[in-house]
Amino acid sequence: MAMKTKVAYKLDITEDAKTICDKYWLRIKNNSKKPFIYSCKEIGDEFGLTYREITRIVEDNAYLTILDCRCVNCSTVKICCNRTEFISSYLDSWECESCYLKAFYRRQQDSRRDGNESALQQQLIKENAFINQLIQFRQTQLYSVPSLDNINTVDHYLLVAVLTCLGTDNLRSTISLSDNLDTQLSPSYSLDTKILDRLMRKNLLLVNIENSYDYVHANEDCLLQFDLFKMTFDFAYSPDQLQKLIIDSKYDSSKKRLIHNFEYKECCQDIQLEECVSYLTYCSKNNNLAPIIDAKMASLLNTCLLNYSVSEIYYMIWEGVERASSYCNKPNIDKMRASNSIYGNIQKMYEKIDNQLIENKKYSRDDTHPKSVLTRTFFDEIHGIEDCGFRHTVDDLLKQLQPHKNISTIYYPRLL
Repeated sequence: MAMKTKVAYKLDITEDAKTICDKYWLRIKNNSKKPFIYSCKEIGDEFGLTYREITRIVEDNAYLTILDCRCVNCSTVKICCNRTEFISSYLDSWECESCYLKAFYRRQQDSRRDGNESALQQQLIKENAFINQLIQFRQTQLYSVPSLDNINTVDHYLLVAVLTCLGTDNLRSTISLSDNLDTQLSPSYSLDTKILDRLMRKNLLLVNIENSYDYVHANEDCLLQFDLFKMTFDFAYSPDQLQKLIIDSKYDSSKKRLIHNFEYKECCQDIQLEECVSYLTYCSKNNNLAPIIDAKMASLLNTCLLNYSVSEIYYMIWEGVERASSYCNKPNIDKMRASNSIYGNIQKMYEKIDNQLIENKKYSRDDTHPKSVLTRTFFDEIHGIEDCGFRHTVDDLLKQLQPHKNISTIYYPRLL
């Protein structure tokens, strides 16, 4: 069923601005996958403007009224200032901002009805200001959502990983990291939160105000601070658009854009580093040791990763921790001193292997460290090799993406 819509213009609109607005809102009936006749890029090329300038002109000079989309509470007609707002319109369940805020305030008041009235009023004043700040943050996000064609290639694959791992069944929103009981998003929670923060800052994940209200705080400078481990988000795109992103990520043309993308290489290196840090933490804890994993340790592991795969570094880590554990059994050696020796042990293992003084061993992935969704997305699916991010260096994999380059699949024995 086609939506009934009407474009309204400001009184002082220029002829060019009116033409831009008309082209911007001109739609194809009954086509949810590609609802608009002209893309912002096509309109921009015609007038010598960027897609952001086109969106700004439309928002400043016109709006679209959806005549058959009304607030479920007060029957206010839905008004859209840009395409993102139009695409995210749910005809049967839309609630205007005024009704949403009234209901939200009412729920907050009801939950504190038994408290001191004076204190409650002060709290509500503070909360109302905070809610308005959150709403302003989300509105800024909505204004800055990039078109599908302008999503950064790395962000495209990160969003696909989040969709796969945290997306709800209707592809409207995410579950929280704390509620995810299946395969991890990435090898570590610190990398998980970095990914969510990046996609939120890029306006690909929108703050879900009501569900995340208790997990967002304002510091002394009134800057919002987010508990990304417990928050949920709304996707900035419709389910059809998200399905298109998932499908596009499978095409060779999308994968080949990553060959010379330095940001993709950095992301792969970060994933491999977190794999090593996670395994180091696991091995150390099993031996009642606690090495300091700081920038110095990360630098050492990154140096190892330049020439050796994660599977090879697992061996260096395992040997390094075992030697520290044996060292701890010597007289007058406490756990702190033994833990601090792990860095030197790994460094010595690396140097001996690099100088071919000892045999270089490779192992299969430990069952306690399964593949994350990010590892599968950024390595297996892009390179077409099972667990290649574990078995190969990043440089070798990037060479494989180039024409006429292939890497064979190798299987290694498990670590005992």
